[in-house]
Amino acid sequence: MSAPASSTALPTPSTPCPRHPEHAAVGTCARCGAFFCETEALRHGEHTYCEACGARPEVGHLERMRRELWGKRDGWAWLMLASAPLHLTFAVATGMDGMWAWTVLGVANTGVTVAWFLGVPLARPALLVLPPLWLAAFQWKGRDLWVLVLLVPAMGLALWLYASTRVRLYFRQEVDAQRLERLWDARENNPLARLALVFGLAGLVLPVAAPLAMGLGLAGLRRVDPEATPPIGKRRQALWGLGLGGLSLVCWTGWVLSRLSMGLPLIP
Repeated sequence: MSAPASSTALPTPSTPCPRHPEHAAVGTCARCGAFFCETEALRHGEHTYCEACGARPEVGHLERMRRELWGKRDGWAWLMLASAPLHLTFAVATGMDGMWAWTVLGVANTGVTVAWFLGVPLARPALLVLPPLWLAAFQWKGRDLWVLVLLVPAMGLALWLYASTRVRLYFRQEVDAQRLERLWDARENNPLARLALVFGLAGLVLPVAAPLAMGLGLAGLRRVDPEATPPIGKRRQALWGLGLGGLSLVCWTGWVLSRLSMGLPLIP
């Protein structure tokens, strides 16, 4: 990825645009430093680029990601589809037993999950309605409120999915640049550093994950480049992954050596 241009030249009112000589230049490209006019200026985030640079994938990374995810099913959509037969089976079983309240809820769950998979926009708010409906049904049937232990996490998950930028893009809902930036940072900004942290934490309980965390941490550190377009970050995550992997490796090695020195089996 190319670093932004360091040119600070400013156009004068009489400076023509190189690509459109009939128009006056209004600024310089943040990547190549060339003058551009207002008709070709492309703004991405805090920077403005000429037409050629603005069309590059690494410059318009947020728009590229938005187009890639627009209307595209994610793992949650497939999980919704996989759960639909379970909800339908529940609805049929309760209907055969004459438990019509539960049947209605089972049918509602089936409809919402299938609609979610199909990308029906109403499925997003409908998912928020299901946990309160189940709570009302349990109270109506005189069940204990211990069911809240299950319904509170379900409501939290529904709220999280409703607000998720990734889910909004799947349902073709417009999102602002700040949301796109956060999603890009979570998904595409130095994924090796993120994996290093995950494996570093896993290495505390799984010895095999420790060397993987160290390797991923080193690779993630090498990728960090704040001057790139877009900037590649997550140095801290890479360092944490590297450190946790090293600590886990030392601890597990010491544990193995101590067991061997005492003549004890490695598996208690």
